[in-house]
Amino acid sequence: MMSDEVITLNVGGAIYTTTRCTLGKYPDSMIGAMFSGQYVPTAFDAQGNYFIDRDGFMFRHILNFLRSGRLCLPQGFKDFDLLEAEADFYQIPPLIAAIQTLKSSQPSKTRAGYYVEILDFEETAYFYRFYSDPPRGIHTELKNGGLVISGARSALLGLPLPEKTLKELQSSDSEYRTMNISSSACSKMAVIHHLQSNGWQLVTTSFANNTDTDGSYMVHKYMWFLPL
Repeated sequence: MMSDEVITLNVGGAIYTTTRCTLGKYPDSMIGAMFSGQYVPTAFDAQGNYFIDRDGFMFRHILNFLRSGRLCLPQGFKDFDLLEAEADFYQIPPLIAAIQTLKSSQPSKTRAGYYVEILDFEETAYFYRFYSDPPRGIHTELKNGGLVISGARSALLGLPLPEKTLKELQSSDSEYRTMNISSSACSKMAVIHHLQSNGWQLVTTSFANNTDTDGSYMVHKYMWFLPL
C-alpha cells in the first residue's frame, strides 16, 4: 500500500506538493516507479525537494490527472503535442490516450491565405493516359511538358507567368482559375523560384506515373500556401 506521505517536487523550477500515494497511482508508469520504492530519485534541489528536469507548467495537468483520473484542461488549451510529450516521458498510458482522444476532437485549424496547386507534366510520352479524370482544362499542348496552375485569380496574377497567360487572367472575372501553360524548364523554375522567394510555403507534394505499350505520363503535383 502506498503511504499518504507528503512529497514536495520541483519540476523544472515549479514547486508542487502532493502525496506519495497520488504519484504512485499508476505503478507501471515512470512517475509511479519513481515514488513506489522501485526506483529512488537521486536529484534534489537546494531545499531538499525532489527535482525532475521537465516542463514545470505542464506538470500541473499531469498531477491533476493523477489526482482525479480525468483530463481537465482549461478552455482554449492548445499545447496538446507538448502535453503528450510530457505524458509520454512519465509513461502514463491512460493519460496519453486521453490526450490523443481530446486532440483528435479539436476542430482543424483554418489558416488565412491563398493556396495554389501546380501540376508539372514531364516529357515522357507521345500521349498521356490517366487512371482518373485529367485535371480540368488540360489540352494537347501539355502532352510534351507543361504546367497546370490553379488558384485564386489574385494570387495567380502575382506569378511570373507568360504574357499571354497574364492577359487571359487580367481579362477574366472568375475568382478561381485553372491555367494551362506550355512550359520550358526555365519558366517552370521561374515560378518555383518566385514562390520560394516571396513567402509561399510548400505544403504537399505527390508524384504519379503510368507506363504501358502505348507510352507513359509523369506528373508532379505541388500545393503551395501563402499565409496572410
